Amino acid sequence: MRTPPASTSALARAFRRWVHAQDAGRILASERVGVCLGAALTGTALLAVIAWAPGARTFFAVPFSTAFACFLPAVVNGLAFAGVHARRERMATWGWLWRLPSMALRHFFLASLMALSALPGATVFGALLVLTTAAHGRRYRVTWRQPFLAVGTLVGVLCALPLRASPDHAVLFAVVLPTALFAQLYLGALAVRYDQARADAERLRAAVHAQLIEQQERDVGQLVQAMAEMLRHHHDMEQALLHAGSAADMMTAFGAAQRGALARSEFEDQARQLQDSLRQIQEMVKEVRAKGRRFAGTEPEAVELGPVLEAVQAHVALRFPDVDIHVELELEPPCPQRALLRGGPLTLRRVVENLVVNACEGNGEQGASQVFIRARTERLSGRLEVEIQDDGPGFPPERLTAPAEELYTTKPQGTGLGLYTSECLLRASGGLLHRHNGPGGGALLRILLPREYR
Repeated sequence: MRTPPASTSALARAFRRWVHAQDAGRILASERVGVCLGAALTGTALLAVIAWAPGARTFFAVPFSTAFACFLPAVVNGLAFAGVHARRERMATWGWLWRLPSMALRHFFLASLMALSALPGATVFGALLVLTTAAHGRRYRVTWRQPFLAVGTLVGVLCALPLRASPDHAVLFAVVLPTALFAQLYLGALAVRYDQARADAERLRAAVHAQLIEQQERDVGQLVQAMAEMLRHHHDMEQALLHAGSAADMMTAFGAAQRGALARSEFEDQARQLQDSLRQIQEMVKEVRAKGRRFAGTEPEAVELGPVLEAVQAHVALRFPDVDIHVELELEPPCPQRALLRGGPLTLRRVVENLVVNACEGNGEQGASQVFIRARTERLSGRLEVEIQDDGPGFPPERLTAPAEELYTTKPQGTGLGLYTSECLLRASGGLLHRHNGPGGGALLRILLPREYR
């Protein structure tokens, strides 16, 4: 069995690379029978106008019969190509081989108009030929390594050269032909580089997305573990509440037996209030426990920042009327910027509200008098950023770089779950929370949220 020559094999590989770089769907959509028939009728009408219209006849001086004879092969070939591929969604190798002479015939027709016209009109057709070949170079990805269409252009223009009306046309051909080939190859190379850059960007985006998904899966695992720990604490709290309720019942019974009528009535009222408070706390624990279980498996939801931040401002302002809370939105117009979070608006509100309440409470002895909530689009990553800045005591230096810990707090009556839960919720959605102290004092928190792209 004979081995094909190396040059033939290299040519076949270059042709396959050229075919793979093409957009067959777009080419077939532009080569329908109706489109080709309309182009044929339009071209014939334009030839008639150029050949017979009073002003155009003098400027171009194109003989209609000869020009139409040069136009007819391109028309017949185009209609035949469209008819064969009428119901096809892809092009085979023979279809691409057919496509090359089809484009060469079109370039031959434009070059023949340049050759047949008077010199002023030939200059116009020469410019049209350069623009057309440049557009085809970009569309068909013509490069020095895959110059198949450029070879067809060269052949088509050289075949039209014998039709020139005067020796001056040869000079015009000598200028137009290299210019057309250079424009075709240059724009084709630019298009190929653009395709490569876009493919590299897509691969990079896919890699980053895969890393984010992997990180989110790890964070979800950590969140589930944290939720399990919290549920265990809630179970212990439920047991303590049951014992406290039993103690309240026993206290009621002993108090009723040992006190007078007036004192017994007041004691029973206090015991009843204690029992009601314990029941409310127990219901709250059950609700938090149910929400924690539901949250672990939810999908990210799109959340618009403005309404949530304004709702946080209104709610926290009622709780801390002495603190000035301001919301500033610096998002890109005109479309609303929406973040993607597991748990939707409830999660974002819980996170921001926890952090704003922490700012208002401070360290338990000194709180903030002003809190600024700013939302903007981060320039580098394109993520959404929520910044919470206050004029309180700020973070202790050792807590700026240390990870958030559950049940750690500097406030005498704090639970230590606010900052810890906020970081867990953010990490589970692919978000981040950075802690800083402001240059003029106070805490500065930066929340980075994944953004919805539409």
